[in-house]
Amino acid sequence: MKTYVYKLQFEGSTHFGDTGIDLENVCEWVSSDTLFSALVNALYSTKGSDAATELVNNFKENPPFIMSSLFLYCKDSFYLPRPLADDSISPDLKKAMGKELKKIKWLNANGFLKWIKGNLTVDDIKVMHSEQEKYKKAFTVEIRPRVTLDRTTQNSSIYHAGYVYFKEDAGLYGLVAFNDSTSKEKFQLLLKSLGEIGLGGEKAYGCGMFKVEPLQEVSGSFKSLLEGHFDRLTLLSLYHPAVNEQTAITDSLVAYDVTRKKGWISSGRYALPLKRKSVGFFTEGSVLKKRPKGCLVDVTPDHISSGMLNHKVYRYGYAFTAPLWGTP
Repeated sequence: MKTYVYKLQFEGSTHFGDTGIDLENVCEWVSSDTLFSALVNALYSTKGSDAATELVNNFKENPPFIMSSLFLYCKDSFYLPRPLADDSISPDLKKAMGKELKKIKWLNANGFLKWIKGNLTVDDIKVMHSEQEKYKKAFTVEIRPRVTLDRTTQNSSIYHAGYVYFKEDAGLYGLVAFNDSTSKEKFQLLLKSLGEIGLGGEKAYGCGMFKVEPLQEVSGSFKSLLEGHFDRLTLLSLYHPAVNEQTAITDSLVAYDVTRKKGWISSGRYALPLKRKSVGFFTEGSVLKKRPKGCLVDVTPDHISSGMLNHKVYRYGYAFTAPLWGTP
């Protein structure tokens, strides 16, 4: 599979919801399951339900492409989540730089490459620590008041929503690996359609629209960090184990975190008054001994009113990984 990098340049504010009260909690990056659902909905909106169903069916066994989550870039810096395993770092270095290490959440591609090779120095940690401030300066968060009207009583109430603005020369990027050139062409068209519709929430206010730069085959640091032999792997996407992986997953886990996703169902351009089943994922940065695959997870509600939903609902749980070199 050939791997490519692509960049999204947002035309205004974005609203990528995070768990919290009302809509004020927002995130500056997008997990792979959210991206896949947005692509399917964009296809449903532009080509109809049959095209969307065909795409989903293609992912049930052997996906035509696998995607990372969308992470922040700023100018020439492309950030990745820090691997959660740090046992390749010497005890002396942990003792000397423990506070700095705890604050490192994001690594640029060069820093990530050094981390996964496991040969860090004090100077490396200092540079990685300083990169955290550069990361935070690449975007701003704004909280705005909104007014909603009760449809029955017409009484108004105020809520607050959070919005992320990316600075000039900043936005989100993703990594994607294709089985064939046809899949690459279809993916580019999907991204173009999604950019016109908008990614994330609050699209009625113009949030989430973007332009896509042409896909580029990975090179330089990206090529180095994605290739080579490995002792372990770190996730660059969310991951939900397939049924045949679940019995052995405990033995494979080295360091990990989990998240549970839930929410309302969207079908094309329409939000439905239906909640999908909640589902758990291993998060970006989790570390495993064996190469994970993952699956699509059926989150269709058990009880649906007649005519409200005419298709199954899935969340994307395929793993996109990078090797960890030099680990024990």
